[in-house]
Amino acid sequence: MITPAQIQKKAKNLWNSGKILKATLNQESLFPWTITFRKPNAQQQVDDFSTVRQWVSNLKSHSKASNPKANNGGYEIEYKSINHRQLGTQQLPTKIVFTSQDDFLRYLGKLRQFNAFVTMAEQSSLRFPVLKDWLADNPRRFIKHFSIWAKLLAVCDYLIKNPYPNCYLRELEISGVDTKFIESNKVILAELLDQLLPANSIDHQVTTLKQHGFERRYGFKFEQPLIRLRLLDQPLYPIPNISDISLPVSQLAQWKIPCQRVFITENKINGLSFPDMENSLVIFGLGYGINQLAKVSWLSCCEIYYWGDIDTHGFSILSNLRHYYPNVHSLMMDKITQQQYQHLCVIEPESSHCTHTLQYLSDAEQRLYQQLKQNHQRLEQERLPMHYIKQQLQQAISSSNTY
Repeated sequence: MITPAQIQKKAKNLWNSGKILKATLNQESLFPWTITFRKPNAQQQVDDFSTVRQWVSNLKSHSKASNPKANNGGYEIEYKSINHRQLGTQQLPTKIVFTSQDDFLRYLGKLRQFNAFVTMAEQSSLRFPVLKDWLADNPRRFIKHFSIWAKLLAVCDYLIKNPYPNCYLRELEISGVDTKFIESNKVILAELLDQLLPANSIDHQVTTLKQHGFERRYGFKFEQPLIRLRLLDQPLYPIPNISDISLPVSQLAQWKIPCQRVFITENKINGLSFPDMENSLVIFGLGYGINQLAKVSWLSCCEIYYWGDIDTHGFSILSNLRHYYPNVHSLMMDKITQQQYQHLCVIEPESSHCTHTLQYLSDAEQRLYQQLKQNHQRLEQERLPMHYIKQQLQQAISSSNTY
């Protein structure tokens, strides 16, 4: 048997769903709204007569009929007369209904708030007609952000008038809006801007907000991740004694370093201790950020060598790099190296190892990758001794010089 508290919970669920606002904006109505409930059967009426009577009294005391002059809204109860052989004629609730939207909103104490929602939504639709359908389709998103809605529209209005501003978010000057507000509300702003901005003011190739996606999609500057590299041959130094350099990827893309070979390794210490080598440089410490190198098109003119851990993620990064540069050579990521230094292997946690299908591995690499997925072994690159590293590098150079 339903209680007043359960009725209130069902009413709150309807309110929180946003369906009432959606119906109002679509000029529809959900009312009268009936709440279904289980009714006591004939046997319960006999066995629990006092409980049933108290239940009926409790429902009535919380209904609109209990205090019709208070104008607090509420539900109404419809009764059905039941002739019981032992109890005589009984009036039992058969329907609980909110007959009007006004009664429902007053019951929850939401009438003033709802009217504010409707007013703001209608004003927004007048100001930006293309938002009308979005508001009707996303009432919960609108309600969630109602307290900051005016600021959201101020940002949108600015970008409509100033598309692709080519500045940092911190440089924006929008009345009443600080730039931390934009940084904290990128998700909802992106939804609104996609509705409001013309297609030529959006970079549709950017489909995620990750990795400064908001800034890239709507034409802002952003702090670019730095690429760290060491020039391994003095003639490549931009000025004397400057060999260890960190710079944004966009600048690296413009600086075509006249080298023959590019080595890429993950471990920072390995990058710092990489031996000097004629006509070569080493890039290090990128991890999965290696995808950034796709923007450095001049790398395709170099011999590229990738040296990562012998584990599932090492091969995943190698495969990612080959997606952009198919001729990448792998270094010390082979069965021979793994077997020779088996005693240095550790266990790669099963919860974190890569299980993806990797498209850009050689047959031998693919076999080793599949094996690593099964035995979870990891040979970290920093565990390899320096004499072995130098030997393998020398063999790689000798092989390339024979071509």
